[in-house]
Amino acid sequence: MSAWDVLVVGAGPAGTIAAERLMALGHRVLLLDAGPRLREGERTPEVDRRAWAYRAVGGSFDWYRVRAVGGRAHLWGGWSYRFPDVVFRRGGWPYGASALAPYYADVERTLGVVEGEIDDRYRRAARALGIRFAAKRGAFRIGTKTRRLWTPLAQRAARKALCYRAALHLEHSARRADAVAVLDLRREVQRSLRARAFVLAASPVETARILLDSDVGPRGRRIGHGLVDHMVASWLLLEPSPVPAATAERGPFPGSVLAHGLVNTGPDDRESYPGGVSIEVSGPLPLEPLGVERMVPSGEVDRWSATQIHAIGEMFPYAKRYVDLDPAERDALGRRIPRIHLAWSAAERRMAADMRRACVALADAIAVPGSRLVPFLDPLQPGAGHEAGTCAMGLDEASVCDAFGRLRALENVWIADASVMPTAGDRHPTLTLLAHALRAADNVGRYLARGG
Repeated sequence: MSAWDVLVVGAGPAGTIAAERLMALGHRVLLLDAGPRLREGERTPEVDRRAWAYRAVGGSFDWYRVRAVGGRAHLWGGWSYRFPDVVFRRGGWPYGASALAPYYADVERTLGVVEGEIDDRYRRAARALGIRFAAKRGAFRIGTKTRRLWTPLAQRAARKALCYRAALHLEHSARRADAVAVLDLRREVQRSLRARAFVLAASPVETARILLDSDVGPRGRRIGHGLVDHMVASWLLLEPSPVPAATAERGPFPGSVLAHGLVNTGPDDRESYPGGVSIEVSGPLPLEPLGVERMVPSGEVDRWSATQIHAIGEMFPYAKRYVDLDPAERDALGRRIPRIHLAWSAAERRMAADMRRACVALADAIAVPGSRLVPFLDPLQPGAGHEAGTCAMGLDEASVCDAFGRLRALENVWIADASVMPTAGDRHPTLTLLAHALRAADNVGRYLARGG
């Protein structure tokens, strides 16, 4: 007999949301994480690069990781936008925006999503450029006197998570997972944990590694393929004007907006690449927290401000970009290390050029005289931190997962992280990711209710 109804691997935002839902449905849930449970305000620990080694092939790649309960939510800026239906259609998702609508609403209530205001300078820029700006929608923790970004640490599931446990692989037979092999990182002891169902939410690269090491058979032949991320063109606009005084009229996210739906939203604006582009803008901001005070004349720091401009480009699967495991090299825990194969398609290079031009045009439209525009990140520099697609879901039998994130190779395994997303969309994906995690958790609940 299994000790647990559901075992969830990974206590980041997706794993925590899924575990919380399954606990609310009355199931016995064990949530695992490879890192510690941090105290409020505690700094996230550095990742041990020997124990969590990887190799990039075809270019450099900075794999953003947080080995702690809460995962990448510790690095999150709180951007919380729904994907419009066009993103689902052009990305080949197995469902549309209406299927996620109730889950979007649930997540927004849990996160406490609120909307800011649009500053006048962005309204003027929008008219000049013929684009649309949306106020930032962000996640604030509910029930606190001070406004703070939501983190999974506030959830009961995160408080009960079993820490310092690294999932190695699934043990399975007859197309069912029986247990997950887990390494206790403090005691250096391996054991098998049994459950009736399993949810993987360890991140697109780590989930792919677990499944590739599980040898799930021919139905898993596409695991690791379809790797996508966001292309990001990042600029810093330095302006010789001080940061405005804080006022209630500027809303909870002063100076933060999203220019969305810039390309490929319909038949009249088709570009020579399939993806969409949006631009996040935040400012004016003081220079010191950004570490750029040396970029302005000495003694004038208080008379300057900075605005961050980040264009986000939607990547599509490309045959030369994927994740596999090195056949020989092992990490300090004895596991085969992931190899992240990188390449750019010709279409992505064309999109990168458009993204650069769009950022410069936007900066010119909002800048005051005497400003400087400093490039920080080129869109052809991989590793934006929004990886997806390594176990993409679809309606055809060749896809790794079905439309609920259920693994086709093993009937009692679901994936709740961005591995299942065919693309990362044209804007910040966290709200969509968490909506998917809830949808997957409800499907697990139905499976268990049927006696699975």
